[in-house]
Amino acid sequence: NVCMAARTLVLQCDNPIREILSRAITEFAHAAYPEGGSECAQVARYTLLNVAADIDAAIESDAGEVTISRRLRPNVKAALDYHFDLIDAASGHGSAAQRALFAGLLKGEAVTLADLDAARAADTGDAGPKYEV
Repeated sequence: NVCMAARTLVLQCDNPIREILSRAITEFAHAAYPEGGSECAQVARYTLLNVAADIDAAIESDAGEVTISRRLRPNVKAALDYHFDLIDAASGHGSAAQRALFAGLLKGEAVTLADLDAARAADTGDAGPKYEV
């Protein structure tokens, strides 16, 4: 169904990328929409936490792809911005290449752990050992 396809976004990525995505969405949902907020905020929180749960389920089942509602793209982008802002503050360096990688993911581009490792190296100016987020 063509209409259905236009309303969803397929996230083509491997499990390490999904783990970052799920964690970023969960952190953002809790920070941006705390418990007891307005009804609208609670709906946003619930929706984001459900998306994170869907991503976690895809990790568990090792599904080939994860599909989310295209309407959530701005929220997921905000979650990733929040996630990388925290990392930048903690690490003292930027994450432009990693941010660009995840922006591509939200446009339907496939992203792998190897892509992320390369982006991390570009961001830190370091081709040395990998670090965990």
